[in-house]
Amino acid sequence: MAKSIKVLVFLVSVVFLGWLVLTYLVVKPFSTDLSVIGEGKPVVVLVHESYMPAGMEAMERLNQVRAVFESDIKFRVADLGTPDGKSFAALHDVFDGAMVLLDAQGEPVRITLVPESIVSLKQEIERLR
Repeated sequence: MAKSIKVLVFLVSVVFLGWLVLTYLVVKPFSTDLSVIGEGKPVVVLVHESYMPAGMEAMERLNQVRAVFESDIKFRVADLGTPDGKSFAALHDVFDGAMVLLDAQGEPVRITLVPESIVSLKQEIERLR
């Protein structure tokens, strides 16, 4: 019985570590550097709490479209677990899973939840072009 538990724990650990490595090698992580806001390029900011499902699901959808827009638009995360993320969220009165679209001067164009539909998400981000 104890050996079975050890094997199970080992297998779960290997799968989890493999998933982490794959996630960070295949999926480019979002930067939390919010200092780029207002520096001449539009920015899409996802407000994210690391343990909340809404923000994680929203991040997955943004990852699906990010490559289409990255040459013109910066993508950032306001991590609610950091002082900068909390300040950003308070300034824009937003919560986990919200998306703030900011123009090149750093002015909000739109504040919304990340749409479920990839087509709708692309249309939202297109506002910044």
